[in-house]
Amino acid sequence: MEVATMNSHEIGQMEAQRGQNWLLGQTVPVGCALEPTLVLLNHACDPTMIRVNIGTSTAGFASRNIRKGEEITDCYSWSYDITKFEDRNPDLLKKYKFQCGCMACKEKWTTFHDLPRSFNDVPDEKLNFSPEDLPHIQGKMMNVQKLGSKINQLQQKDDFDGAMSLYGEFNAAIQQLMAPPHQFYVIARRSYASCLWVKYGNKIRRDNN
Repeated sequence: MEVATMNSHEIGQMEAQRGQNWLLGQTVPVGCALEPTLVLLNHACDPTMIRVNIGTSTAGFASRNIRKGEEITDCYSWSYDITKFEDRNPDLLKKYKFQCGCMACKEKWTTFHDLPRSFNDVPDEKLNFSPEDLPHIQGKMMNVQKLGSKINQLQQKDDFDGAMSLYGEFNAAIQQLMAPPHQFYVIARRSYASCLWVKYGNKIRRDNN
């Protein structure tokens, strides 16, 4: 029974009230499944993959630009931006018998609300540019803001295909300026995941109570 529990995956669906924008909906569990291929992926608290349920099947999508040779990882429990290191690691040790050694755990990344939220909040060691790049930095910052605003506008118009087409460019623009963690990275991943669920995943409208 323990083997089945440790190797099963949640089946979910996105739920939103009638007339409500899908982005305001929530993904809730509706069942579970044993998936022998998916369980071969290792865990990370900042995974490189987003899982989306299509019927009883699971599709995996890259959560960001993945470097050549970088491992594709899943998240077995809670991601770093939701649950503190002190809370999620004991759970992993108890349930899966290992301690996580991903970058988010090694560097003790904080949860979303305590992450840097602007360019001015980024520590010097996380900046991805040199003093020689300073004349071009303002333009790169404006590009990040412009892309983020464009993605938001497309989502509000229910143009999720258009929004998703910009995520790779948006992530690349952020990476030119700084390394994670930062709220921009989390917002991009969460927003992209919502678009994927709306486009491909199980979803249902609920009547207003």
